[in-house]
This record gives sequence, structure tokens and C-alpha cells, in this order.
Amino acid sequence: MKDYAKYREENGRLTSGFMFYTYTLYAVPGPNVPLHWHEEVEIMFPKTDGVLMLDGKKINFHEDDILFVNSRQLHSTYHINAGWSYHIVVHPELFCTRNILNNKNKSFRFPEKLDSDDASYRQILEDIIQIPAPISDANKLFIMSKLFELLFHLTDNGYSLIENETEPTPQTGYIKSALEYIHQNLSHKIPVQDIADEVGISKEYLMRLFKLYTGGTVNSYIQAHRLEAAKNDLAAGCSLTDIVCRYSYSDVAYFCRLFKKQYGISPGKFKETPDPIGQSHNMNKEFIR
Repeated sequence: MKDYAKYREENGRLTSGFMFYTYTLYAVPGPNVPLHWHEEVEIMFPKTDGVLMLDGKKINFHEDDILFVNSRQLHSTYHINAGWSYHIVVHPELFCTRNILNNKNKSFRFPEKLDSDDASYRQILEDIIQIPAPISDANKLFIMSKLFELLFHLTDNGYSLIENETEPTPQTGYIKSALEYIHQNLSHKIPVQDIADEVGISKEYLMRLFKLYTGGTVNSYIQAHRLEAAKNDLAAGCSLTDIVCRYSYSDVAYFCRLFKKQYGISPGKFKETPDPIGQSHNMNKEFIR
């Protein structure tokens, strides 16, 4: 199996200093954030309904729910309705919990979800996402105070867990290997058997794992991300003919049908309209997952 660390989200974020970021995503119905993992803790604060796939578990969420993704958890999102979603990404070291716990082998574990009826948590996150960029030193202190307030409320209400850190499972390694292979070969036809051979497991086992971790099939994942890559190339000025050839679509008409079904707009209209289907907007720096 390939090295687990190779498959983390390549984001260019800091690994020291003030390791805090906020991202704003305008989500459209359907998949919006592809399956990935990273070292940071992620706090999701959606303003619409959808599904979070978290280490193979399906978690339904609604407007103003609060969701937590712990460090190294595989996750992706699917939105039912269009709307904004706020993502706060914090490196675990910024919480200083290792110093508080005084044990390098233990970590603070966040709950999966808090329902929207708890106003105290919502207010903390509302205060954080209003901080303008670039973040001043005074606002860094304000953010830290809010993060510790969040930790206090979680602990006081019995939500947090302090546990021994665990190594990633073989299953997550298989999925990460499969994802890397898919994303490296989006411009080619990708038979499921080829992915299974690359990962070193049977085709049937790969399909079961993929369903568990993503909530969908291997082929639906490939199609969604091939269309996303094609959309980015269209935005960069590529012609429809180039796109069809590059991604091995049978013809232009077939590609146009798939594109409109996925995004609700034709490729031609997409090229003519600035930011037509809700690109991700980062509040602190340019970043699109």
C-alpha cells in the first residue's frame, strides 16, 4: 500500500504560526466538496441542507447545524439545496490541547454534529466568520478566545472526547489510493477493474468500500469529477472540442447533456456568464477545494 500521507489535501496551508482559515462556499445541489482528508480540524456551518460523508458514515445536516471533521477523517459533502456554507479550518496545534493534556499520545476529539437549536455555539461561529481578511493581531487574539470558548462549551456539555490517537485503517488507505489514481487519470477511460488492480484489492471489495466512504458508486464519482475538471478547463478558455477530446467523451452533444444535468446550465452559457454556478469564494485567501 502506498504511503498514507501522500493522499492528504494539497492545500499549501501553514504548518506553524496562526494556522487558521475560513472559506465560503456557494453550494449547488449535488456534490460540492470531493472526498479528501487533511491534518486540520474543519468546522462546517451550513446555511442550507445536505449530507456530510464522514469516514463512510452518512450525516444529514440542515441550515445552521454545526459539523466537525476531525484531523485525518475522510469527508465529502453533497448539498440538497443551493446556498452558502461556511468552513472554518484550524490546525489542531492552534487549539493548544496537547499542552493542556500534557500527553502527546492523546488528542481532543470533536463531536460529529451539533443541532441548530443551540444558539451559543452558533453565535461563536457567527462571530468568527465575520472577521475580515487579512486577520490583524487583535483579531487573532479574538479568534483564539472564541476557539477556547467553543472548547469550553463542548467540554462543559459533555460533547468532547479525549482519546488515544489511532493509526489510519487499511480501508482508508485503499480509498485514498483509489482517489489518487482516479484524479491522475481523469483524462482517460478508467475501468473499475484497473483501479482495483492499482490498489491491490478485488473489484467487488473496492466497490463496497467506495459506497461506504462516498455514498455513491465509483463510476458516479469519476463522472462528477471529470465534469468538474472539464468545467475548470472551460472557465480557462478551452473549446468544447478540446474538452471532448481531452476527457474522452463520445461527442459534444453527449458532453453538453451531462454538463447541463450536473450544473443546470449549458457549457456555452457557462463560458459566457461570469461565476455562473457558484464558484467557491475564500474569505482569507484564494482557495477552491
